[in-house]
Amino acid sequence: MENRIAAIDAMVDNATCVVSASDGAILEIVAKAVQSGASATFYVSRSQAKAINAWYWTPERRKQLGVEDVSPEELHKIEEELGLKDVIAFSNRIPCEKCGHVYGAFEFLQQGIREHGRAGLEAVLGMENTSLIRVNPSEVPVCPNCGENVTDSGGASGERIIGGTPDGPPPGAHWYGGTSAYAGCCRAA
Repeated sequence: MENRIAAIDAMVDNATCVVSASDGAILEIVAKAVQSGASATFYVSRSQAKAINAWYWTPERRKQLGVEDVSPEELHKIEEELGLKDVIAFSNRIPCEKCGHVYGAFEFLQQGIREHGRAGLEAVLGMENTSLIRVNPSEVPVCPNCGENVTDSGGASGERIIGGTPDGPPPGAHWYGGTSAYAGCCRAA
């Protein structure tokens, strides 16, 4: 118990908030963050992540956003070229406006390794009891082919190209997730 309190104290000292609440209250907090457009990261139990994903990733929303299961071919490429297995289940695919390269699950993970390092990614994927939920994240998808920010149909690229707003997703939004450790993202839509 003392170790847990010390860990909480260290996190709060780094400007992090720790919340303990019922599953229903956690789902409500996440839902309010999604709907407001606020950017937040939640570390939740696997059962809470499952409930959040069931609430957010309805078949209708997946269809509306063009989110599909990652193909077996792309999963194989992720495993062979990035050395990662069972790390992403679904994603949309966005063509780069400049060069036509398609940004999908592989490119998302490749960019994550470039920006956060393999150790950071593996630490998240190695969590046994915790799932990471990103709400309205603000990363910008970058085309690995030409280095330009990826946009959707010529939409304006900006700081919150992946993030959401109460007015809906921005052009070029990349949607992803679906594993137990990294449950994915939710955005105002």
